[in-house]
Amino acid sequence: EVLQAVIALRNSPYREILYNGLEESLNLLDVKAIPEIVCYGLGNFSESRSAKYQLAALLTIKSKYKSRVHIYDPVFFAKEIEVLKTLGLSMIEINEEGKRKVGNELTLFYMPHCFQGIIANCIHANWGRDLKNCILITNSFNEINDDIVVDESLRDSIELIKKIHPFTTEFPLDDNFETAKEAFNSTSIHIFTKDQLDGVPPHFWEGMGNPPFHQENFERELNRD
Repeated sequence: EVLQAVIALRNSPYREILYNGLEESLNLLDVKAIPEIVCYGLGNFSESRSAKYQLAALLTIKSKYKSRVHIYDPVFFAKEIEVLKTLGLSMIEINEEGKRKVGNELTLFYMPHCFQGIIANCIHANWGRDLKNCILITNSFNEINDDIVVDESLRDSIELIKKIHPFTTEFPLDDNFETAKEAFNSTSIHIFTKDQLDGVPPHFWEGMGNPPFHQENFERELNRD
């Protein structure tokens, strides 16, 4: 079923929307490759149609850019882990809570429809000029910026995303994938260009404290529909 989903996505106009958004992002970042992808919170793709097509998009990106892919979700079934390994993806062995720090090469964080806490922990881990080495495919920051916080456990996470929002370039991934429109709605590519980061006042990066999203909330929030 996963391979059928990959074929359906590659034969759809959505593939070009995805590719064009990534190419525009790479051009602005002045890089040509995506050597590494980290995926958090994909969900049970054997049961969820959205997760299945999100996995298909991940595999499509992996194929185009010959990227190494590392993936984690505590809800994966054993049979799903075997499928992912067969597809050439590396399993992350511990719960990083989204807090992976990038190195000197570009890393794409693939987190479609992820909870804001995971997104915020990822931003926090790379807070500062290291964000230039991050691409995030995840929930639209523009939409998060317009959100009214109703869950107090996510207040700090949403505030951090809103703080970095003015220094973010966002490419919406239009949800015209007719086979499963719900898989990619409100999803965007986000980058942090050198010019944007050069314009950040030095004091902006100070006083970050602990990651905004805490362990006691993490397992509950990562279990998404």
